[in-house]
Amino acid sequence: MLTEVTFAKAKHGKESLIAYKNDKDQRVFIDVKHIDFAPGIHSVIVVDSRYDIDLVIKNAYQYQIEDKKRMEIGIKKKHIWKPLLQENIEKELEIDVYELCRAKRNLSILIQKLQDVLMYIEPSENGLKAYSHKLRELLILACTDLECAFKDYKFGKNERLSDYKQILKLVDLSKYKIALASYSVKYESCPFKNWKTSKLDWYDAYNKTKHNRNDAFNLATLENCLNAVCANIIMFCVRYSPYLLYNENDVCTNLVRNTFDVRIEDEADFYIPVFEGYETYKGTYCRPVTFPNGQILEEIFDRKVQLPLTEK
Repeated sequence: MLTEVTFAKAKHGKESLIAYKNDKDQRVFIDVKHIDFAPGIHSVIVVDSRYDIDLVIKNAYQYQIEDKKRMEIGIKKKHIWKPLLQENIEKELEIDVYELCRAKRNLSILIQKLQDVLMYIEPSENGLKAYSHKLRELLILACTDLECAFKDYKFGKNERLSDYKQILKLVDLSKYKIALASYSVKYESCPFKNWKTSKLDWYDAYNKTKHNRNDAFNLATLENCLNAVCANIIMFCVRYSPYLLYNENDVCTNLVRNTFDVRIEDEADFYIPVFEGYETYKGTYCRPVTFPNGQILEEIFDRKVQLPLTEK
C-alpha cells in the first residue's frame, strides 16, 4: 500500500519509531529497538483515526521526527530477508526445509574447517597474513559455496561476480559486520564493504590462487578465508534470516554462536510491515497506555494483525 510514513527517533538511546495511516484509516505506531543482531520490532500500537500521528510522536513518545516519506509499505523482495521481518519467516521467504538443512550443513562444514585452522593460527595482525595449503583449500571451498548462494538468485548470465553484484539493488550487504567471538584479539569482518564502487579483494585472491597457485599462493591468507566464510554467513542471513541461524538449537547455530558475533549496524534498509487493528467485540479496546510523561493513549485496538508482505 502507498502511504505517508513518518520516521522518528528517541532523543537518547537507540529506540526509533515508524508511524503511518493504514487503509482502514487507523494510526499504526511501530516501536523499533536494536535487539540482538539487528533492528527489531519491540511493540506495535494501533489506534483509531481520532489521533494525529505527529502529536502522538511529540507528546506521548517524545521522539524527534526525522523524516517523512510517501512510500509503499508491506512489500518484500523474493527470497530476501531484511530487518523487521519477524513473523511467518518460513512462509514469507518460501523456505524449503530440506534446502535450509543443506544450507546449514554446508555452513557448518566451513566453520568447522575454520575452527581447525584457528587452533594453530591466532587471528592477530601477523596471523591474519599467514597462508597455507589448508587455507587455500578453505578459501576455494568458501568462495565456491558463495557462488552457489548467488546463483540461486539467477542474476544476469549467472556466471561471474559482476552478475551477482545485482543483489545490491535488492539488499544492502555493506551493513553486515561480523566479529570473532571468544578471542583476545579484536577482529571484525565487513566482506561486502565498498562492493558498489570497487572489487572484493578476498574474492579476487580466491580467483588468483585458484588459477595460478604458484604465483598467488601467498594470497590464500587467514584474513581472506575469514572474509569468505563471513560472506557465506551474510548470504545465509539474507536468504533464511538471522533468526533461523541464531534462535535454533542445532549444530550450525551452536557453531555460529561460539565463533561469530553477527550485527547489522546503522541499518536503514528494512521492510515495513502493515498492521491492522480489530475489536474482539464492538467497543472493546485494550487498557489505555500511559507513557512515562503522563500522556495517555486510549481506544487502542485489542487485536492487531500483521498482513502478509506482497512480493515485488
